[in-house]
Amino acid sequence: MKLLVLASLLLGNIALQLQLCNAKANTQVEHVIVLMLENRAFDHMLGYLTNINSDIEGCTPETCSNPIDPTDPTSPLVNLTYDAVYQQSDPCHSISCTTEQVFGYSSADSAQSKMTGFIKSYADRTGNTTYAPRIMESFHPSHVPAIYNISQEFAIFDAWHASVPGPTMVNRAYAASATSNGMGTNNPKMEGFGLPQKTMFEQLLDMGLDFKIYFQQFPSVLQHKPMRKPHILPKYHILDKLFMDLEKGDMPEFSWVEPGYFDGVINNKHVFQATDQHPDHDVSAGDDLIRQIYNAVRSSPLWEKTALVITYDEHGGFFDHVSPPAAPNPDGLNATDDPFDFTRLGVRIPTIIASPLIPKGTVVKAPESGEYEHSSLVSTVVHKLFSAEEGYEESTYLTKRDEWAATFETVFSLSEPRQDCPLEAPAVVSHRVQFPSVLPKLDGKMPITHLQQEIIDIASMMETEICQSDVDVLLGEKEMKEEGEALEWILGRVEDCLGIKVLEE
Repeated sequence: MKLLVLASLLLGNIALQLQLCNAKANTQVEHVIVLMLENRAFDHMLGYLTNINSDIEGCTPETCSNPIDPTDPTSPLVNLTYDAVYQQSDPCHSISCTTEQVFGYSSADSAQSKMTGFIKSYADRTGNTTYAPRIMESFHPSHVPAIYNISQEFAIFDAWHASVPGPTMVNRAYAASATSNGMGTNNPKMEGFGLPQKTMFEQLLDMGLDFKIYFQQFPSVLQHKPMRKPHILPKYHILDKLFMDLEKGDMPEFSWVEPGYFDGVINNKHVFQATDQHPDHDVSAGDDLIRQIYNAVRSSPLWEKTALVITYDEHGGFFDHVSPPAAPNPDGLNATDDPFDFTRLGVRIPTIIASPLIPKGTVVKAPESGEYEHSSLVSTVVHKLFSAEEGYEESTYLTKRDEWAATFETVFSLSEPRQDCPLEAPAVVSHRVQFPSVLPKLDGKMPITHLQQEIIDIASMMETEICQSDVDVLLGEKEMKEEGEALEWILGRVEDCLGIKVLEE
């Protein structure tokens, strides 16, 4: 099955070439594709790049380490390595755990962020002190060749942070709406009933523009209640349609791509491999998704007008050495489930933009004002790259966060598209082939994660809100133990409620 995602953002000094009254885009970029993967920190995924380009703020075994116990001044240090393949236990990355990791178990109110608590946080939550130092493992380029190659060919941000020092759905909410409406913990009840705030997708429609959501198994943006409205539902498409639309040159202004979140084998013949890179999934499957999406964008007739953005939701508890900066609270709401006032960003995560309008080897550093974080997607796409169609009004800012977030339109600095961009990303060899004794069996028998349970709860609400089924599935009632079982049920909800058939006969 073809796979995921593309992301693009656009702007520059080329706006003068367009007639403002009819212009859809303020740059030569007319289509933006964003692929958001799961749970990887910058140093953990791309820190090796500092060995290739010293301008990139990465990590080496000689420069980066963590104490086993940061509360003990005599604690031995564990140096970073380039041995990462697979992380068996999902590291904790709640607001509380991230605070421990960032501040080294000192008070966040009184101490500087030391970035020294990663090993202890992992050990405390898993109870496995022997395995805990593996949190310091990062990836060698040979293990994730697609993302490494693309990051060197176009633009890499070495100062892009998660919006919140916390979990997946909270940060994905910021990518869509520049707030989580006060949610600090992935809250199945809030997600199931739907976050109420306006999203950038609605902003684009208000501007007379269009968008599509492409997904492999389930679109997590359904955690937003406005994304369940009848006029929005036709904009959801299975991932294969992305490849068809790119080939035909039929793409909207903005596209949001979601990877697969579940491993599973259905009816003993349909094999689904998660591509989100979330532990404990095969990271090479997500890297191959990146490869497939880049190749499809590169071969599309829209290549010269398209920007592909590849990013991650949050750090997933993995090591990074750069302290997260402060940020404004978006809307005056504070989290009470895991108390937090939303005035501090999360850990750095990998973010790359591919476009022929970007000089090769561009490294985007921290901005002079604001910061690069997920609200930058909202701010750049809606307020910098695109303008409203004639007869439509320009959008206002959703929150104080997208008003503050740094924008990246200036990365598209070339007046003419480059002609030396790689035609294809390098082939990716499966880690299941390279390291067969390390990864679990691809049989769907692994226990479901917290994230997967939240997706189940969102899908549960589709029964009553979208397809108005007679089936009485209450929020929190549908509990499953294995991800393969959950996947089969999820695909059934997608077919019944969205009318999209994922599973072939």
